[in-house]
Amino acid sequence: MSHEEFEDEYERKELGKSKKRTPKRIKLAIVIALAVVITAGIGAGIYVRSNQKAKAATEQAKKADPEKTAKRYEDLKVEVTIDADDPLYRQIDFEAAKAMNPDVYAWIWIPGTNIDYPILQSGTEDDAYYLNHTIERLEGLPGSIYTEKYNRTDFSDQVTVVYGHNMKDGSMFADLHKYEDKQFFESNPYVYIYLPGGQTWKYRIFAAVTFDDRYILGNYSFSLIEDFQSYLDELRGSINGNVDMNIEVTQDTGILTLSTCIGDSPNQRWLVNATWEE
Repeated sequence: MSHEEFEDEYERKELGKSKKRTPKRIKLAIVIALAVVITAGIGAGIYVRSNQKAKAATEQAKKADPEKTAKRYEDLKVEVTIDADDPLYRQIDFEAAKAMNPDVYAWIWIPGTNIDYPILQSGTEDDAYYLNHTIERLEGLPGSIYTEKYNRTDFSDQVTVVYGHNMKDGSMFADLHKYEDKQFFESNPYVYIYLPGGQTWKYRIFAAVTFDDRYILGNYSFSLIEDFQSYLDELRGSINGNVDMNIEVTQDTGILTLSTCIGDSPNQRWLVNATWEE
């Protein structure tokens, strides 16, 4: 066989191989494309349902009777005691709280505000259950302060998102809007999270900003440093709100995002963000 014949034969064999391989590559590309479309569709479906529920509940919150909703919740509020001046020693009667509802797993307190509530996480498949259910599991406002099952209940995630209504009577997460004032932002920097067993997490607020209505936990993979940094950069880069750039925030210190609505702006959220402080 001449050199030219050998090259011709080699090209024919290689062409044959490539023809045989091409369908596999095409099939693989189709499978990947379908997986992406399906995943995106599921994510979009979850976001749409969650967003629709949030907007509907927001409209209800605007029409709620302030006296009725405040009384309804205050009647069930668990008393707390303070053993010392330091808020880290504040004691929560979790037994009494769990007797009301076993879904209570933590307590949030922000000095200088009315925010002093149990945090719940639904044991049902409906992550947004407490968006429109009170601590006694009655449907309606003011709902509850809650997290979703995407987040662990020990607050060990890189980002934990806690939700609450912006009630017009000043209850639930309405007082988060006090952080729109720069002086208040600077004078009231701490958030305390209490867990059963006496453990307390102390957080320092570094950003109180307007954000879009993206589903935060579904739009980032916070275990990836690039996604965590992207979220942090977006919070710090907001032009609507207050930010303290001097506070160090890392994946180790994490971010506690407190999320509520903004009056008549259904496509925006007000986020108060804090990071763990030793």
